[in-house]
Amino acid sequence: MTVRAHLVPAAAAAVLLAAVLVQAPATAAQAPQHGRGAASVVGVDVVAEVGPLGAAVTAVALELDRVVSAPYTDLDEAAFAVGATLDDVTAPRTVTDVYLSDSAEPGEPRARGRVVVVELAADDPNAGVLWYDGTLNHRYALEGAYLVEVRDDVVDRRGRVLVRETGDALANDDVVIPVVDDFAVRATTGSSGVLLRYGLYSPGRDRSPGSHHGHRRGEGPDATLYPLVVALHGSGERGTDGTTQLLANELGVAFAKPSRQESDPSFVLVPQAPPPSVQPVEPGQSVWEVPGVQSALLELVDRTVATYPVDPDRVYLTGLSMGSMGTFDILPERPDLFAAALPVTGYADLASAPVLKDIPIWATHSVDDATVLFDRADSDWNLMAAIEATGTPVTRDEWAANLPDEENEANARAQWERAEAEGSHTLFTAWTAGTTPVNPHFAWVPTYSNDVMIDWLYSHVRGE
Repeated sequence: MTVRAHLVPAAAAAVLLAAVLVQAPATAAQAPQHGRGAASVVGVDVVAEVGPLGAAVTAVALELDRVVSAPYTDLDEAAFAVGATLDDVTAPRTVTDVYLSDSAEPGEPRARGRVVVVELAADDPNAGVLWYDGTLNHRYALEGAYLVEVRDDVVDRRGRVLVRETGDALANDDVVIPVVDDFAVRATTGSSGVLLRYGLYSPGRDRSPGSHHGHRRGEGPDATLYPLVVALHGSGERGTDGTTQLLANELGVAFAKPSRQESDPSFVLVPQAPPPSVQPVEPGQSVWEVPGVQSALLELVDRTVATYPVDPDRVYLTGLSMGSMGTFDILPERPDLFAAALPVTGYADLASAPVLKDIPIWATHSVDDATVLFDRADSDWNLMAAIEATGTPVTRDEWAANLPDEENEANARAQWERAEAEGSHTLFTAWTAGTTPVNPHFAWVPTYSNDVMIDWLYSHVRGE
């Protein structure tokens, strides 16, 4: 965390934050008793987290100039006021919890720490990290966009001051995005001349090329090779910043988050396709199908496998919407490269069924998707029929997309078990009409939050 904060003049802060908090008078028993143990705020971080519906600012973290000890219940939420300025409009954020911690990331409250985590309601209308212009997502400039004020001295039950009031509001000077910050953001130019930005997550602490846990690729008797997940984003994440594709949904985070890396340590490669202004596409074509873009992508994948300690028999492909279309277009071109695929709401060339039938695929699609029609002639649903026509069994199922995680995963587990009983490595899950959160096109919400579907992907080894 950066240890400086910007001061906003008190008059301006009062105008900006007046609607956030009505100051309550201190009782006589709580009269502040300033002492050497009182801490001052010296830095402010905005903390954003990526959930099923994308990134939202869920907390601000206040760094103190010293460690403070206090029971969790002694931190009064009413003492903290937070406002956000997005597109020159300032509005309050809703404070939901306050506690001590030893890091900026939200977690379990502690009785001792040098950081005060102020959690915010993720459903506030101004909680977003991205904004959508009808074609592309864009990042808000969050550096300095948040104002935080400790309106009263924070006192414990004995009246001792724990954290001094700030007087003027403090503007954040950093943005912390757990998991996303662990991706190295880079760029590569393919032999076609196409420039691709990309994010690469590496398992473990050493994320330098060709090195992992002290071993260079192929060195040492216990050198470990790791799976590689290649994740292709949708049309709204095209761009040149290298991170929007990591923020719009759980496409990359689902594979890089700590709980998944604990069970399946792996590399996660999330490339960003060029925007329309740089790479036009033909009507009905996805940018991942453009030959120059696709060749640059595959060169990047091949180089990642060759450079890092990647197990070449455990390379997986997933994608949503436009990325699903790219998945179905790439698999027939390189059936030797990928061990399994998890495409979400896409279409495919049905003539590729004789090749796709040999690749383990679990596809998902919402029945009422109005963006990529479920029953269009070349939809993934009809691709399943084309695969069945080759004599290959396909295991299909349908259930509601808005079930609790436990029920969603139980249904997926039952479908997987049925597929194994039927000798099928091709699965299709339809999400029932009217159940997909927010938008029927968002089939990726129940897919990437389903740990069983991701378990299925990691279970495959090429050639087995």
